[in-house]
Amino acid sequence: MGFPSVFVRLSGCNLMCGGNGTQRDRQLYDGATWRCDTIEVWLKGTQTRFEEILNQEQTDAIRDGAHLIITGGEPLLHEDGVTEFIRWVRDNISPDVFVEIETNGTKIPSPELINLGVLFNCSPKLSNSGMPSDRRIIPDAIKAINRANSIFKFVVSKPSDVEEILSDYHSMIDPGKIWIMPAGENQILLNLSKPICAYIAKQHRWKLSTRMHIEIWNQKTGV
Repeated sequence: MGFPSVFVRLSGCNLMCGGNGTQRDRQLYDGATWRCDTIEVWLKGTQTRFEEILNQEQTDAIRDGAHLIITGGEPLLHEDGVTEFIRWVRDNISPDVFVEIETNGTKIPSPELINLGVLFNCSPKLSNSGMPSDRRIIPDAIKAINRANSIFKFVVSKPSDVEEILSDYHSMIDPGKIWIMPAGENQILLNLSKPICAYIAKQHRWKLSTRMHIEIWNQKTGV
């Protein structure tokens, strides 16, 4: 948080955080206490040539040291294209670009992608996402990402969420890689979750983040 960054958002996801149905009416389903704040963006998408993805301002930012963050949806649904795009950026824009890939931890990244030295910013889902455990907890994927250059960010909305982190994920993740982030698709909901997350972070000595784009721009996307 706080680094100059260029986001490339890919369409499609294998999860629907907020519960099945939230994509139609923005309501919560299946026990979810929060919903993905970019559903309306990643449900859309167009096939685009590498040369047309980044505009001049974004290209200049990467050359000046901005991070390239590949997000979604779930970017690893497009892993071959992601791998080739990173190589293209390093060949044509900046050989030293710092690349982050945001993933939900349900897909095992390929050795080719891992060997590119990217940072996997992994956000495994809890039951508060409205997703069933067999879709969101994939141990082989979590363990593979943990062995790579990675951090793990959990979205928390209530104190009991921490019990799920400890029971479902903690044994598979290096403790120093754990971050927690307050749930909230808007400033009102975010402000309710922040004190809970601050308490949990202090109690377990985990790292704490927030949602800077929500703090500044509320629900606006593409900022």
